[in-house]
Amino acid sequence: MIVKKIGIIGLGNVGEETVRSLRKHSSLITQRTSLKIEIRGLCDKKKEKSKIASKFSLPFTSSAFELINDPQIDIIVELMGGITPARTFIIEALKKGKNVVTANKALLAEYGEDIFAVAKEKGKVVGFEASVCGAIPLIKSISAGLVSCEIKKLYGILNGTTNYILYKMGKEKIDFFSALREAQNKGLAEKRPFLDIEGIDSLHKLCILSYLCFGVWPNHRLVYTEGISKISLLDIFYTQELNYRIKLLAIAKKEKNILDLRVHPTLIPVGHPLAETPSIYNAVYLDTHPAGELLFYGEGAGGISTSSSVISDIVGIALNSFTPPFYQGSQVYSVNEKGALKRKQEIVFQSIKDVKTRYYIRFIAQDEPGVLTKVSKILASLNISIASVTQKERKKGKFVPIVMITHQAGEGNIRRALCKIDKLSVIKSPSQVIRIEDL
Repeated sequence: MIVKKIGIIGLGNVGEETVRSLRKHSSLITQRTSLKIEIRGLCDKKKEKSKIASKFSLPFTSSAFELINDPQIDIIVELMGGITPARTFIIEALKKGKNVVTANKALLAEYGEDIFAVAKEKGKVVGFEASVCGAIPLIKSISAGLVSCEIKKLYGILNGTTNYILYKMGKEKIDFFSALREAQNKGLAEKRPFLDIEGIDSLHKLCILSYLCFGVWPNHRLVYTEGISKISLLDIFYTQELNYRIKLLAIAKKEKNILDLRVHPTLIPVGHPLAETPSIYNAVYLDTHPAGELLFYGEGAGGISTSSSVISDIVGIALNSFTPPFYQGSQVYSVNEKGALKRKQEIVFQSIKDVKTRYYIRFIAQDEPGVLTKVSKILASLNISIASVTQKERKKGKFVPIVMITHQAGEGNIRRALCKIDKLSVIKSPSQVIRIEDL
């Protein structure tokens, strides 16, 4: 029997559930793998967390370095979150010759390149399955199962809180703040939900997936990110009438050496699996070659589900069966007709202003003759073609909603057009714009 000893830093929801699951399922793990995982010690800066250690009859310390410097510990499991001091603990653990498992998406998004460089230098590995989509085995599937595949496109619902809010708005016809409050009351949203509702959590996960799929750690500060706090119940109603659903989508597309990364509310056609992803669930759709189209779906949050991914990494590392990320740099190669590699090219990030797609636009306009003519004239002057237009109400002389769907247009031109339109005296600004992905 193989015996491996671990130290767990961070006894929040995921940390405590990881300890509980390891205890509860230890015999199953041994039965399947001939491996015994021993928890050598638990750590949390909050000394009151010692009650958790006492409950499981395990040693407790408030000093992470006590575990990092313990020569008997093989794997450090970092579940405390945040940037500082988690970054220091992980790097020091690697330098001490220990492998690491982490669920820390924010840290990896900002310092992943540095952390993996240290791991490579020391001949160690960093398991991070739990950092994206909770229990869904997405990272292993990409790094191992799709090792021979080119990933062309990725669309992901990566945040359960925002998906729950949008789902409730659509199903129960409640506004954003009511849906957020309900999520908070159920423990599905933080008291300070900024990172979730403004798309930052999804951004962090997209940065990790960018590395896995394309070999690039992007500067997360330069990736266009827009949250859902400006989505109104009107938009939920009108997009449903148009057979779309609004989802907060993380998007990654690579064409040749151009990489398009962004996070924003997106209209998805009703019937597509992403559009039908309910409640707190996550879903990731991949367009690959030669494997084709793939969908990963499951619970993306919560201590119990996330602990399964943490334990999966622990077991994989302990059995030396862990598959590390396989990219060595941010270059792409083209292949000639004989199969030979041609000169490598640096990957270039596409600006959001260069994106071309279709758009949903909602104006609040005065109900009087000539308004649509003024709006249409501005759109036409910037090569924006209208696919459909609907005036939702009639209140002569009052302001009413007008909904337009455009044909494919450039983001830069859309922004310039809205700037002009919102300055019209017959328009109550700001107008609403949501991008459409015809999946």
